Amino acid sequence: MRSSYKMITALVVGLTVILAIMMTAFSLPAVKSGVNNVPVGLVAENKQTNDKLSKALDEKGFKVKQYKSEAAIKDAINNRKIYGAYEFSSQGEMTFYQASAASTAVSQLLNQVGQGIVTQQKAAAKQQLAPMIAQSQDINMVKQLQEKSQAIDARSLKVVELKSFPKADPKGTGLAAGALPLALGGWIGAVAIANAIKGKREKFLTALAFAVVGGLGLTAVIQYGIGTFDGNYFLTSLGAMLGIAATAFFVLGLLEVMGNAGLGIAAVMLILLGNPLSGLSSAPEMLPKFWGALGQLLPPGATGSLLRSFAFFDGKGATEALWVLITYVVVGIILFFIGKKSEMKEVI
Repeated sequence: MRSSYKMITALVVGLTVILAIMMTAFSLPAVKSGVNNVPVGLVAENKQTNDKLSKALDEKGFKVKQYKSEAAIKDAINNRKIYGAYEFSSQGEMTFYQASAASTAVSQLLNQVGQGIVTQQKAAAKQQLAPMIAQSQDINMVKQLQEKSQAIDARSLKVVELKSFPKADPKGTGLAAGALPLALGGWIGAVAIANAIKGKREKFLTALAFAVVGGLGLTAVIQYGIGTFDGNYFLTSLGAMLGIAATAFFVLGLLEVMGNAGLGIAAVMLILLGNPLSGLSSAPEMLPKFWGALGQLLPPGATGSLLRSFAFFDGKGATEALWVLITYVVVGIILFFIGKKSEMKEVI
């Protein structure tokens, strides 16, 4: 029996749509990546300085949050409410507090912005001193002004690291490179389970065991093999287990309800979209606004955020990612048990 032209047309159009989605998902974030409401803190005793810098940061695309003290900004960073913060003393000194483990790319960007602000402030201060030095007839006054100018030249951005990656992987490359394995792992596992294991109960138990053992194994590789993590191994493993379970059960559920069509939908969601939109190599706020938010609603992005929270921030800031992954697990299990595709195949 030959395929109809209608079937051929539908397949060609469908494949073209998939290619378009792939191109959009991989290319758009790369082309349009930038600062999209990246949350950053600011503490400045001088209101004029505070307003001026807030406006400058807003114009660069940052979402500025005001804090009253050093303790407050440290607490906000440790709770993953902001990526970093600038503190300005009454003497004009500037300190940048960062958590590179939250995002190396954002920390580097904020560091560069801070260096630029310090450079501008130094230039402005010296510009004010220059005519005073040139016009002064008092030798002692000139000497004092010159010393003040030298002190301005010596100013630099003080950087305080609050949460960093281990020395074995200071840039967190292992986690960034893990986006594709996170997207593929549960998908491949679910496909293997669906084809190799007979019986619904057996498939369910196999998927559960795969999530547990796979989570322990994945975390062991990242923590002890690559050295990207150095936190509580078992807590981090729980995050990896949930991520694998979310993907595996969701794919199994789609397969049970839709058959091979469900496998294609899962591939688009988890691999074609989930991988490039995960934000693991930068941060969700560094992607185009809609795409960054979408990425956090897909298992790879949610798993990456959860692993960061568990590995470096003692679970703080993990609530949203937890609910996303739990939702995929629950929906996947429901679809798995109401679907009949595998039972029909076994009967045949």
